[in-house]
Amino acid sequence: MAYILNSGKSSYKSDLDGIFETLQQQRSTLLSMAADIQLAARLLALEEARRLAQQDGAADARIAQYIDSAGTALRRIAALEVETQIAEIRVPPVTKTETLLQGRISDEASSAVAHVQVTLIDASGAPLSMLEPVETDDSGYFAVILTPAQVAAIGATRQLAIQVANGNGKLLPANATQFVLSAGRVAVADIHLLTPELEKLKLRPVVRASGGAPRAAAKAPPASAEAAAPAKSRAPAKNTDTTAAKRPPKGTTKTKR
Repeated sequence: MAYILNSGKSSYKSDLDGIFETLQQQRSTLLSMAADIQLAARLLALEEARRLAQQDGAADARIAQYIDSAGTALRRIAALEVETQIAEIRVPPVTKTETLLQGRISDEASSAVAHVQVTLIDASGAPLSMLEPVETDDSGYFAVILTPAQVAAIGATRQLAIQVANGNGKLLPANATQFVLSAGRVAVADIHLLTPELEKLKLRPVVRASGGAPRAAAKAPPASAEAAAPAKSRAPAKNTDTTAAKRPPKGTTKTKR
């Protein structure tokens, strides 16, 4: 529960942060409850399908309907898991003159790719020497805060990209797009890693298909329109007159000035 001082301008920012944090915590709780309900519904559907098969035989048309319902519940659970990961993201506060580069690394089903190294590189593939690599958190989120001097040193027209790496290798994601940075602005670089990229970094177990070709084992099937999953959302970055004193969340770095 947020503790609101309500003492005017001096407490406005902390009051607003407290309200937002409480809403995010409630959102995470509700998403977890919804996932539990879908899991229970899936188990009930499978158990009813099993009971009907034993009672009336496999020809009962209701069996297929219950199995289909169980599949729908599984897709909803996968979508709710992604939403829960996104609800855990906390965007770091920045001043009006600072630049925030943020994004989320995920697989093709939008599930988080956690604890990989994110490096900012230029069009030639060279890392930017003035910036340290950052690590994605449990939600796959990363953030880099740059000073106006650092942005000026990079250049307003210099094309940049994201390199992803871990102890098993590094790569420039096929789905990554180039971008530029501007002082006092927020840049977003969300990236979906493809199956071969996940295999290269050993981020998902590899399952052999019947023909012998490797494929990454999916954590859960992607949500379909039928799953009626909620839309993704992320809290907007906040620009303040002064830099917040609290420690940025894991997956965030304040670059050397």
